[in-house]
Amino acid sequence: MRGFLLFFVMVCSFIGAYAQTSLTLTGIVKDNINRPVPNASILIKGTNIGAETDAGGNFDIKSNSSNVILIISAVGYETQEVPVKENKKLNIILAESNVGIDEVIVMGYNSVDKQHVASSVAQLNMEQAKTRPFLKMQQAFSGTIPGVTMLQGTSLPGSTFGGINIRGISTLQNADPLVIVDGMEQSIEDLDPNQIKSLTVLKDAASAAMYGSRGANGVIIIETERGTTGQFKVNINAWSGFNKPVDLPEFVNAADYMRLNNEGRTYQGQNTLYSDEDIQKAVSGAIKTVDWVKEVMPKTSMVHNQSANISGGGGVGTFNLMLGHLQETGLNAVEGSQKYSARFNTNINIANKFSLLADFYVKKYQYDRLLDNDDGHGLYKIAWRMNPTQQVYYDTDLPEHYILHNDLNPVARINRGGIKNYMSDQSTINLRPRYNINSKLNVEGNISYMISKSANKRARKTFKYLDITGKPISIATNLVEASQGVSESQLTARALVNYTDDLRDGQDKIYFTAGTEVMNYTYTDYREVSKASFFGKLNYSFDNRYILEATARADGSSKFAPKHKWGFFPSAAIAWNAHNESFLADLKNSGALSNLKIRASYGLIGNENVDPYLWEEIVNQYGWTMRVPNYEFSWEKQKQWNIGLDLSTLKDRLSFTAEVYDKFSYDLIYDLFPVPPLTGSHTLTTAVNIGEVRNKGYELSAKWSDKIGNVNYSIGGSFFDNKNEVLKAGHNPTDTLIFSDTNDKIWYKGITLDNYYGFESNGFFRDADDVNNTSAKMANTLPGDIKYVDQNGDGIINDADRVNLGDPFPHLNYSISLDLSYKNWDFSVLGQGVGRRLGWIRGQEGFPVLVDNATNALGAPMQYYADNRWTPDTPNSRFPRVWTGTSTNTYLSDVWLSDASYFRIKMIQLGYTVKNIGKSFKNTRFYINIQDAITFTKWEGLEPERVGITTGPEKYDGNGSYPRMATYTFGIKTSIF
Repeated sequence: MRGFLLFFVMVCSFIGAYAQTSLTLTGIVKDNINRPVPNASILIKGTNIGAETDAGGNFDIKSNSSNVILIISAVGYETQEVPVKENKKLNIILAESNVGIDEVIVMGYNSVDKQHVASSVAQLNMEQAKTRPFLKMQQAFSGTIPGVTMLQGTSLPGSTFGGINIRGISTLQNADPLVIVDGMEQSIEDLDPNQIKSLTVLKDAASAAMYGSRGANGVIIIETERGTTGQFKVNINAWSGFNKPVDLPEFVNAADYMRLNNEGRTYQGQNTLYSDEDIQKAVSGAIKTVDWVKEVMPKTSMVHNQSANISGGGGVGTFNLMLGHLQETGLNAVEGSQKYSARFNTNINIANKFSLLADFYVKKYQYDRLLDNDDGHGLYKIAWRMNPTQQVYYDTDLPEHYILHNDLNPVARINRGGIKNYMSDQSTINLRPRYNINSKLNVEGNISYMISKSANKRARKTFKYLDITGKPISIATNLVEASQGVSESQLTARALVNYTDDLRDGQDKIYFTAGTEVMNYTYTDYREVSKASFFGKLNYSFDNRYILEATARADGSSKFAPKHKWGFFPSAAIAWNAHNESFLADLKNSGALSNLKIRASYGLIGNENVDPYLWEEIVNQYGWTMRVPNYEFSWEKQKQWNIGLDLSTLKDRLSFTAEVYDKFSYDLIYDLFPVPPLTGSHTLTTAVNIGEVRNKGYELSAKWSDKIGNVNYSIGGSFFDNKNEVLKAGHNPTDTLIFSDTNDKIWYKGITLDNYYGFESNGFFRDADDVNNTSAKMANTLPGDIKYVDQNGDGIINDADRVNLGDPFPHLNYSISLDLSYKNWDFSVLGQGVGRRLGWIRGQEGFPVLVDNATNALGAPMQYYADNRWTPDTPNSRFPRVWTGTSTNTYLSDVWLSDASYFRIKMIQLGYTVKNIGKSFKNTRFYINIQDAITFTKWEGLEPERVGITTGPEKYDGNGSYPRMATYTFGIKTSIF
């Protein structure tokens, strides 16, 4: 860390000395309707001396002479050269460019002018994203792109914050989109927003078909920042802050716990544990109430981030060195994470014929966990299970005299349980040579190699746990261990030919790309995956009115059965630039209409994101077959159509986009399909292509930008929804698929992919007579228990009475944003919400399933449950009675389903920009930011974004996990040149 800061100081000192000149040239840059142009680049021609305009379009630049030529460039405007003859303030008007940098769409293997794109693509506003303090790049997708959802499941340092879904889920496998960074596949978690130049989401089959068997979950294309010729510049962004839990449970106090424990045992005809005297001691404070959740959170979680981009170039090349450091501490002395990263991008150009893009990236990542709870969540699960009458320490003079309750004490585990450090390193080299045969035709190669390594080490010091008399009852022994994780290497080789030309005197334009690709993944546990592809894409714009896209790709993968390794994925899209028609010329010339495009696309893409060798047979050490081979096993396939409309009107102040789509997925992969057992086998499974799922929906987004006096503002919003439906659960439309790995999900035609499958309720049993007079009930039913509906009328409550209760997917998704700027001030707000969602209140978050446990020593219900439980005096309550031990009330039923819709203020930010600080620091911006601090919801659980996350490290089971955090930060961003 000291070396990193020292490097910053050295760079700043060098640039400060370098920039000292004798004259100051000042001016303002505006567009053709008198709006200031921020972040425009000002460069003295023939030198590397430059500046940037501030939020008001103002600039000043140091010069040795008043007789120079300034080069002014900005995104979306024509580059302009302005001669300066005397030292006076300049008023520069930039003309809008027909195709600005933000009007070029990077679609994978080539770039296309946005006006010539017919498929469904969306771009993340990286200028705005870079102003926000993100811990993980996934956070940038929440509420920013229509059709893309990111519901954050955890804030645990070192964990994946949540998955990104594009237009719903259509697979039982990994549903994360494919991420391509500078032409090579990479995890989006590795990226710092400050290193990204552009981010494009390919949402439909026509845009994603260039990735064939990998595109069914959508594709995210990322280009990182590169250097600029003639300008040496350092951009620094640093922020620090703290995290505050937003979803902590409120458990009952010690006295109420005793009363509820006695109440439950009385209902069940058992002896009570607590006397009136015990309860009175708890009321008076003689028995202290222990909030175990707060006990395991003695510290404030802090976050620190520093990044620097050092770029420049001249002559035959440019460079950009990007350094990053991110540190986050947890809620105790053990948990935390730290990441160092460095990315070096360079461009080498030789005689306008040959160019080489050489990129290097290294990352070192470490996160710390408790030895006994290395998933990061176990500590908090244990804290939830401790009841408030149980004390942390014995009341003695012995130091650290922990009380072990059934060998559990989460405070002792933090202090004496040992630590585990996870470490990972990743190194990447990416070479992209290009030879320009002429100005229209070039050939390009891409060779990339990435290697990822991981290891962990564990340590614990000897510690004796003593009983009340001071005698040892348990010993944590000394431990020092280390182990190596599975390493992965990825090698990619690609060859491309690109042809771009203007035809018919510039009336038409053609883009053509064709190529081949091979990929190899090797793991140190002897797994290996190989892929090969051939692809081609044509974009043709006729008279800038009618656009055609056609794509074809053939993919082969070693993951699938020998005769099913290859697949073919074609797509096509058409579009009509109606604003270029002659009958709309008057509207276009007046500025009332600047863009009206109607698009349509159709294509076939696939999903091969599964483990290798699933089709093969597995035989155990005794010679028994455990998995049956499937020689017909292949990848999932998806047919998708999309219709879209893009509109810009009122001199570009209002923009609007609308989309409707239909995704039909078939040959879905299920790798635990049961088959009839053979002789000598107990259970058998196989991997099969089975089932069909449809996702269809719509997306609407709009943005209004204008100016009132000195106030520039923009208001944006989006609204989208997706309907998921299983069309076929097996080989036939009438089949039902019972999942072997979960009892709460069953597939049949007409339900959603991740459905809630459980019992419908009809209130609670009122009294003993109600129980006796009801034939359809489960064993050991008592008054206050849930009365389940006998769906088939056979007088028995069993699995045959379970029905579809709904789905956990977010519906009626919406977002709204507001951006204001006044002189040097700027203010932004982003809100994101879900209008309709059904959530499952699981585990202790809903009911007191561990109020006693087998030993009558664990668990306490939440206060909300206690306040709304069934009693003889409140028969129409929200929840059933208090119980101890096992209970039929814990089955999934509509009692435990609740409204999980919400609206959250994702971000509030206030910034102030100082034009100059000294002679070297330009456009220094100070800002404060608040994320996820305010939520409006009727959800009866703790955190509505967690709902539906049932797999992975963010798994939501309602029994306690690392809390979700609101983040409060202060930052500074500056440029040195």
